[in-house]
Amino acid sequence: MQALIIDRQADRLDHCQIALMNAGVQVTGTGSLLVAETCIQRLGVDLLVIEKSTIGDALGDTIGMAEERNSHLVSILRTPDVGEDQDALSPHFPSLHCIVGQDVSNEVAIKLGLASLRAQATRSVMPARALRVKKPNLEAARAAYAARAPQADNIFAEAV
Repeated sequence: MQALIIDRQADRLDHCQIALMNAGVQVTGTGSLLVAETCIQRLGVDLLVIEKSTIGDALGDTIGMAEERNSHLVSILRTPDVGEDQDALSPHFPSLHCIVGQDVSNEVAIKLGLASLRAQATRSVMPARALRVKKPNLEAARAAYAARAPQADNIFAEAV
């Protein structure tokens, strides 16, 4: 299991990394957006912990890239405005399991992330044909982040 923590506050980053390592998770931590993108592309991540002010406008791009790489991704967002970000981001990013305030302790944030990973691992796997159905909100959110191959609206269309 691979975790990526994106946070410029060094002491908070260190505490999160130590807590995840103690839980048996491989961790990469950074305050750099370029390093984070490289880790997502090369390693793939199972748990993504992001402090919003660290990456600012690239938040959607970063989460979208990680979701493209791993459909079972669990993301946690630390933000000063939980309500606004919950309304704006949750409908578009299914991996966003937790949005917490910046005053929430590292231990609580990490416990939420690990619990979400455990829950994700116990879910049943959907049949492959069910995954080809378009999800309009998700597609609209991801359209700006990555070029995707066109998907059929009808799962039987490719048989014709």
